[in-house]
Amino acid sequence: MQRLVVHAISIDDVRDIFRAPAPLADRLRAVAAERFAAPRPTRRNWFGPLMRRDPATEVDPRLPMRGDVDALLTGAYIPPDRMAQSWQVFLAWLDDLSAARREIPWDPAAFERVEWDLARCGLNSDYSLRSLADRQLAVPLRPLPGQVVGYAKRVHAVEALEDYRRVLANPELTDEARGWLEPVVEVLEAVSADDRLDVAVVGD
Repeated sequence: MQRLVVHAISIDDVRDIFRAPAPLADRLRAVAAERFAAPRPTRRNWFGPLMRRDPATEVDPRLPMRGDVDALLTGAYIPPDRMAQSWQVFLAWLDDLSAARREIPWDPAAFERVEWDLARCGLNSDYSLRSLADRQLAVPLRPLPGQVVGYAKRVHAVEALEDYRRVLANPELTDEARGWLEPVVEVLEAVSADDRLDVAVVGD
């Protein structure tokens, strides 16, 4: 199941990741090391040295590596075959830096139904859920094919929050739409409470 993750985070903090000063880089390296540490073998494989490929010491290229971390923190070029792994690292960092975050299962067909239902219940089209990802993050890490990535400035998020609260009070709102909107409202409430924050939306 795909998901959307909605973050309460300053867009400047997002962009600072890619030219991270030393204290921030140290923090983010520690997050990556903890999140993506390779599992330790439970017991020694005595036949490992005799094998061409020892499973206990082999690196899984599907997982993030130190080179991916280094490339992200310096804003370096990321090869196409390392994009998915780099997004894993980037999402882990967004989780760590965000004041609030919520996940929503992502299904394009369901999203279209929800947007229609919100409009039916009176949501201003300027504040559609899609509008929360209208702006590009403007970072070196490019979106994967079909990936939803973007952000909205705090002023838009706060205005949208008022309209979302009004729509949530509408008894005609479907449970499906309510299930999408309530997590978004929780994040936008965190944005509203701190004038340093914006809202970023990333799918994976």
